[in-house]
Amino acid sequence: MGTKSIKEAHAADIYEPGIGVGSAEIYIDPVKERRMMRKFDFFAVGMLGLFYMMANLDRSNIGNANTAGFSEDLGLVGNQFGTATTLLYATYVPFEGPIAVLLKIIGPKPLLSTCAFCWGITTLGMAFIQNWQGLYACRLLTGFFEAGLIPCINVYIALVYKKSERGKRSALIFAFSAFSSAFGGLLAYGLTQVHGPNGWEGWRWLFAIEGAMTLILVPLFFFVFPKHPTTAWFLSAEEKSMIQARYDNDPHWGQDEEFSWAESLSALTDPKWFAFWIYQFSVDISLYGFTTFLPKIISGLGYSGVQANLMTVPIYMVGLVWFLMIAYCSDRANTRGPFLAGPLLCLIIGYSILISVENLSVRYFACFVVALGIYPTTGLSLMWLQDNAARHFKRATMVGMTLCFGNTAGVAVGQIFTTESAPRYIKGLSISLGLAVVALVMVGSLMTGMTIVNRKRAERIRRAEEAGEVLERRPEKGDYDVFFRYSL
Repeated sequence: MGTKSIKEAHAADIYEPGIGVGSAEIYIDPVKERRMMRKFDFFAVGMLGLFYMMANLDRSNIGNANTAGFSEDLGLVGNQFGTATTLLYATYVPFEGPIAVLLKIIGPKPLLSTCAFCWGITTLGMAFIQNWQGLYACRLLTGFFEAGLIPCINVYIALVYKKSERGKRSALIFAFSAFSSAFGGLLAYGLTQVHGPNGWEGWRWLFAIEGAMTLILVPLFFFVFPKHPTTAWFLSAEEKSMIQARYDNDPHWGQDEEFSWAESLSALTDPKWFAFWIYQFSVDISLYGFTTFLPKIISGLGYSGVQANLMTVPIYMVGLVWFLMIAYCSDRANTRGPFLAGPLLCLIIGYSILISVENLSVRYFACFVVALGIYPTTGLSLMWLQDNAARHFKRATMVGMTLCFGNTAGVAVGQIFTTESAPRYIKGLSISLGLAVVALVMVGSLMTGMTIVNRKRAERIRRAEEAGEVLERRPEKGDYDVFFRYSL
């Protein structure tokens, strides 16, 4: 389907989110479209996923290192390990919002390549630290350089994929995260047993190897990742016309939008943004707390440090498979809220068991139940946000600032999952349980509010039609356009 073969399908009454009434829609062959998007899956999402995998390894391997004598070798005392965990987010959180907005201005290829190179160097430097001062410095630098990755990934998915395509791609990205957690356990199992000369303990090899892996990935990303969706090197001329047609069919997408402060700042006055970031903070407590301290939680079940790392692997793999299923069903059903509520119930049930039950086998089972809630609740929510925020820079700002506020959870995690409360972490798990309930309330509130607005807009259109009034599309108003429909 080249430029000349694209048919103009004049759909008289198209009535879908992002498409106005009485608009002319360019026909796109769905078979060719799916084939084209699989190329983006491989060359774009695949490369982003590899970066996400390495970022998770480089950020969370401190938990695996701790089970291998990391704190003892550095002479950490009190809650210095918890403080080091927290410090990463002191630089990570403030820069997420600005970098999300800069993605389209600078371009994802140079922006993410530079960030990955710098955090890879920092991770490599972790292998050479000798005291808490060096540890704190490296954690601050890691947070600074990794700050842009997650918001940029989420903004890029919304820049390239339709609403009905985003859930599966988000799941694919988080699959890399789950794989990194599982692979990190296996890698830690092997590397932490290596002991070299001159005080090179096993945990130093862990940081050195993972930092080197990130640095090797950077040039591959730079040469493979497309500069712009409509000019991607792996697309044929026909496919370039198709990707442009996708943008032309949905004026709310905002792909050609120029940056403006007014558009970005409008995100921060939108009532639904407040509900989303409160939700994101609530579930990020679970994401950062549970994944960072899971090896220590497992060690409390009677496993040694090395075995504890290994026993985390099946937990993450179960969580991965579950998220892939949830995301697929969510895209097929064209709805997000119910598919967030279910995993939130898994979080609540799993935490309740971990807190209240003494039996070690049951508590290990509860870790699997919690894992069923971790990835769907943190990944699919950002797709839901972007489904309901039209125009690029408002969407990018809303994603960036939601992550910015939500990821302050990382600062709190090191203070509520304290060294003194290991390995049960009753305080941290209890707070995580309470916040999972808060997140469930936010989901219900968002679904209720969006349903009410959709009904009001449908009623306004109906009355206009009965009165013979013509309502024009106002794509410049974004999701406040009367023809925009919120996705539940």
